[in-house]
Amino acid sequence: MKAMSVVEAAVEVASAHGLVCDDPVVLRNAWHVLVHLRPLPVVARVTSGAPGVDPQDVVRELDVARHLARAGAPVVEPSDVLDPGPHEHRGHVLVFWRYLSSEGELDAAAAGRGLRAIHDALADYEGELPAAGRAEDVRAMLAPLPPSDDVELLWALAGRELPVGQALHGDAHLFNCIPTAAGPVWHDLETACRGPREYDLAALMVDDRAHGPDRDAQAALAAYGPYNQDLLEQALPAYSAWVAASFMAALTRRPDAAAALERQMQFLRRYR
Repeated sequence: MKAMSVVEAAVEVASAHGLVCDDPVVLRNAWHVLVHLRPLPVVARVTSGAPGVDPQDVVRELDVARHLARAGAPVVEPSDVLDPGPHEHRGHVLVFWRYLSSEGELDAAAAGRGLRAIHDALADYEGELPAAGRAEDVRAMLAPLPPSDDVELLWALAGRELPVGQALHGDAHLFNCIPTAAGPVWHDLETACRGPREYDLAALMVDDRAHGPDRDAQAALAAYGPYNQDLLEQALPAYSAWVAASFMAALTRRPDAAAALERQMQFLRRYR
């Protein structure tokens, strides 16, 4: 996505709601673009259809975030300054969130305890969510691609079922946790799903397992508390296969994802 078009879309939607933003700044430009609508305490997340993301994911995400906020869990909340959305404008889908200032280094142990609090708060969430591993999304992303050993491997791994479990974050690696003055706060619930808690722990630990020791992830896991090691091992390839399929589907528009895809596939080839 062109950053200028995204910024203009975010500013225009805010303006349509009577809000003035004269100093927007792009915080991140990856799968989505995050725009802080300064001086407003609002962040717009803008997407033009990342691979494997259903538009309904945004609606579910907002519902999950509100549920967690009501429970007092450490999660970024939808904006209360304007309707959080989703909004469609200039071919983009926009969602508005409360702005949190990132301060200092992430306390990984506190992040692990926060993830436990999120899981505890989601234990009674009854909304409909896709199954962990998102097998249907993986198959849809792979369907247009030519056959290969790697594609066949991802097909096979996506077909492995996990226990039903409960509502989850869905993509709980530490990059999705913001260090704030009040402690770590989790965000990016767009891929919330339903499965064993260990699926989120797999997201937390996959880089440690695939690429060598990740001290922060290890500290977060240790602080998380009790979990089922066998389920964690079962969830690791399921989570990683979804990540790899996302990168594989995105290569034509994001060739910079090739290195990350190869790292994921090196890990997953162990499961042949």
